[in-house]
Amino acid sequence: MANQEHLDILKQGVDAWNTWISEHVDIKPNFRRANLKETDLRGAYLIGADLSYANLKEADLAGAYLNGANLKKANLKEAELDEAHLTGADLSGARLVEANLSGADLEKANLEEADLRGAFLVGTYLNRANLSEANLSGACLIGADLREADLNAALLLGASLNGANLSKTNLCLADLSEANLHSAILVGTAALDANFTDCKVYGISTWDVQLDGAQQIGLIITPEGQPTITVDSLEVAQFIYLLLQYEKLRDVLNSVVERGVLILGRFGGGGLELLQAIAARLREMKYLPMIFDFYRPDSRDFTETIMTLVGLSRFVIVDLSGPSVPNELRATIPHFKIPFVPIIEKGRKVYSMFPDLLGYPWVLPPVEFTNKEDLLALLTSKVIEPAEEKFKERQALLQQLFNR
Repeated sequence: MANQEHLDILKQGVDAWNTWISEHVDIKPNFRRANLKETDLRGAYLIGADLSYANLKEADLAGAYLNGANLKKANLKEAELDEAHLTGADLSGARLVEANLSGADLEKANLEEADLRGAFLVGTYLNRANLSEANLSGACLIGADLREADLNAALLLGASLNGANLSKTNLCLADLSEANLHSAILVGTAALDANFTDCKVYGISTWDVQLDGAQQIGLIITPEGQPTITVDSLEVAQFIYLLLQYEKLRDVLNSVVERGVLILGRFGGGGLELLQAIAARLREMKYLPMIFDFYRPDSRDFTETIMTLVGLSRFVIVDLSGPSVPNELRATIPHFKIPFVPIIEKGRKVYSMFPDLLGYPWVLPPVEFTNKEDLLALLTSKVIEPAEEKFKERQALLQQLFNR
C-alpha cells in the first residue's frame, strides 16, 4: 500500500513535493495502489517511484519525471503524459486508453501488454521500448520513434503511423490491419507473420524488411483524395508508386526493356575483355548492354539474378567458350521466349546437354568465331540481325493474339 506520509506531502502540491523529495533523495516514493485520479502532477519528481496499480485516471503528469518508475497495472486512462520523462519505466499491463503521451520519452520503457487503444503518441520517443502484445489499436503514433522497439504480437489495427520510424523494429506477428503507414520508415524491420491487410502505404520506405509469412493484401499506395490503387507487397508498393509518379523512371525502365541486351559468360584469362568488346559495339548501335560475369565460386547461386536480368532484356548473347552456364540457361530458356544467341570459339565444344535447348525456337544456332576481331565482324549479321528478326516475329505474334 501507499506510504501515507508521501501521500500527505503530495497533496500539498507539486512544489511542496518536489522540495521535500529533493531533500530526501535516498527515499523511494511509494504510491502503490494510491487513488490519484485527476490529480495535478505536472512536472512532479517521481523518479523511481512505485505507482503500481495506482489510479491515475485523468491525472495531469505532463512533463513529470517518472524515469525508472513502477507503473505496472496502473490506470492511466485519459491521463496527460505529454513531454513526460519515462525512460526505463515499467508500464507493463498499464491502462493507457486515450492517454496523451505525445513527445514523451519512453526509451527502454516496458509497455508489455499495455492497453494503449486510442492513445496519442505523436512524436513520442519509444526507442528500444518493449511493446510486445500491447494493444495500440486506433493509437496515433504520427512521427513516433520506434527504432529497435519490440512490437511482437502487438495490435495496431487502424493505428496512425504516418512518418513513424520503425527501423530494426520487431513487428513479428503484429496486426497492422488498416493502419496508416504513410511515409513510415521500415529499414531492417522484422515483420515475420505480421498482418498488413488494407494498410495505407503511400510514401513508405522499405529496405531489408523480413516479410516471410506476412499478410500483404490490399495495400493502398495512393494518397488521400486520389483514385485508389492497391498492391499486395510492401516492397513492390514503393516501386509501383515511383513508376506511376516519376516519368523519368518509367522512361528508364522502358528503355532497358526495349534496348537491353544481356551478355552472359564465365571467363578468366581475357574472357571479360571479349564481353566488354561486345558491349562497346552494342552501345554504338544504341543498345543497353548488361554484362554478367560468371567468374565466381561454384557454390554461389546467381540463377535468380540471371532470371531478373533476362526478363529485362530484348535478347541474350551467351558465350559457351569457357566453363559453360548450363544451370542458368536451363532456368531461363524454357521460361523466357526471347531470343538467345549462343556464341562459341572455334575448336571448342558446347556442353553435352546444350543441343537439347536448340529445340526451343527462340534459341538460335551457335555462332562460331576465331577471335575478338572475327566476332566483332560477325556481330551485326550473325548475332544482332537474327536476334532482332526473332524478336520481331514474337512481337508480331503477340500483336496478332491481342488484336483478336
